[in-house]
Amino acid sequence: MSSTSLFNFIFLILLFPLLSCQSVEKVIDQNFNKDKKIPAISDVENLDNIQLGPSIFLNNFEKKINLNGVKHLKNNNLKLKTFLLDDKFYTINSNSTLYINNSNDGELLNNYKLMENKDNDNLISYEMFNNYFILGYSSGKIIKIDLNGKIIWSFDNKKIFNSFLYRIDDLIIVFYADEILALNILNGKILWSETYKDLPIIQAKGGQLINFFDDVYFILPNGRLGLVDLNLGEKNYNKFANLNIQNSINNANDTIHIFKNYLFYLDNGEFLYTYDLFSNEYLLENFKIDSSSSNKFFNNTLIIKNEQYLEAINILNGKSFWLIESKLHRDSKILNIKNVNGNLSLFMDDGKIAIIKEGIINEILDLKIKKLNSYYFSDDQIITIQKNGKIGVF
Repeated sequence: MSSTSLFNFIFLILLFPLLSCQSVEKVIDQNFNKDKKIPAISDVENLDNIQLGPSIFLNNFEKKINLNGVKHLKNNNLKLKTFLLDDKFYTINSNSTLYINNSNDGELLNNYKLMENKDNDNLISYEMFNNYFILGYSSGKIIKIDLNGKIIWSFDNKKIFNSFLYRIDDLIIVFYADEILALNILNGKILWSETYKDLPIIQAKGGQLINFFDDVYFILPNGRLGLVDLNLGEKNYNKFANLNIQNSINNANDTIHIFKNYLFYLDNGEFLYTYDLFSNEYLLENFKIDSSSSNKFFNNTLIIKNEQYLEAINILNGKSFWLIESKLHRDSKILNIKNVNGNLSLFMDDGKIAIIKEGIINEILDLKIKKLNSYYFSDDQIITIQKNGKIGVF
């Protein structure tokens, strides 16, 4: 071995204890700061602010109850909700079993079959109206039933149903794959229907609806956009309803949203359309946004999550309010966004809630529940549904 090589070898041996004394955490931090720089925002919003709107007030998530005895199937349909009436929680599962739980402690008070499911005709969605339920089944049947299981009326369109039921005043709006129709909530009579034929779609499910005065804007489960007069049931047309984007093979990432007099459409999770309903003109059209693992509209904002980053986009002009490193799990997804106690709050599918103030995450709360399918809100309570079917109330 040469004298130079021997010197280098001895130097490394002497240096090794010094290196090994450094904390692993510090080294990781250095590497993280070096490799994970927050991308720059090319077009920053300096004039407008995220409009938070009305706040809901919660008790800091201190009290949690589980609805005992309620049995949803694993990976249950997201459209089945729990309703609160007279200090009791009412839940119906896909097998048409009604569960009634005490709202104070979640204890099961009663449960019974509302109807017998025949030929695997599962409950997909339901609405509670006074002391009645409006039930929508996979076979296409829509049924009004009272709390004792007495059928008030039944409607059968003989088409597969895989969407939400929407109640607007005394109407029930129903989406089938290529059709929208309205039923009278009192007697079940069909008031109007419109069909929008198109190419078959891989994931023809869901459907979304926005009501603006007497106009109903919607995405059908087959991906078609449409506009119908709520009272007359007649098709209407404008530049938005005539968007030539009808033939996407997958509508799973399509979203419709309204804020004030602006209608928004996110096509395939990538292309944003902003439409002024007063002027009938586009503010943004086919506007490309950054790719995201999840995204949600909130008032005048689209919040997208891309691994560890969160970005808030002004959907009126496409500029970014902020782009931040989230510290959330890179694979977690946004399920809901609310103004809670005056703060922008992001509800994640791993039970985390990110509280954002002035463009930074001020706090991350942990509900200590995992694998969530959905959050929704009833008065001052959060209702969570896990993928294993368990229901929690905060």
